[in-house]
Amino acid sequence: MDNKAENSPRDRIIETALRLFYEQGYIATGINQIIAESQVAKATFYHHFSSKENLCVSYLQVRHVVWMGWLRSSVEKHTSIEDRIKGVFGFLSEWMTKCNFRGCAFLNIASEVPSLNSKIRTEVVKHKDDLRLYLKQMLSRLKASDKRYNNINIKKDVDMVYVLIEGAIVASQNYGQAWPVKAARDAACILLNIDI
Repeated sequence: MDNKAENSPRDRIIETALRLFYEQGYIATGINQIIAESQVAKATFYHHFSSKENLCVSYLQVRHVVWMGWLRSSVEKHTSIEDRIKGVFGFLSEWMTKCNFRGCAFLNIASEVPSLNSKIRTEVVKHKDDLRLYLKQMLSRLKASDKRYNNINIKKDVDMVYVLIEGAIVASQNYGQAWPVKAARDAACILLNIDI
């Protein structure tokens, strides 16, 4: 039996948006294509989403939960905090390779929606803030774990590691290769005094 028929219409619309927005982009994906591929009526679509923008907000909210889940499950299989921090970059390398260097869904959408005051950009910032919070928690644990990490400045170093991650994602997408992630990992290790 077709799984699409088993899922609720709202779920089918979001699943279709998850695929199409990521593969084609937000602007290039029309509502009629989403309606057709999610196998719902136009009235059903508009019952659940009053606009493409509202669908995009829901798409980003679901994508956030999925992506952060991937990150956490990959990183938290490591025992030591040093290995978990390095594991963030291992995850990035694996994820970028698996998605054929399509890049970050949030950064891709942000590049298509220039207004900083849109509901879509608000969701992008929420996602990135959650990533920064996750990094802050790890760096706080690292600093508390050993006196060799006493010089870590949590606020400043979290921001630098975050920017290394974002740069690695963009550069990997641009080059279609994983070497930027390794370079960012090595830079983060040097910054934090972690053995490479």
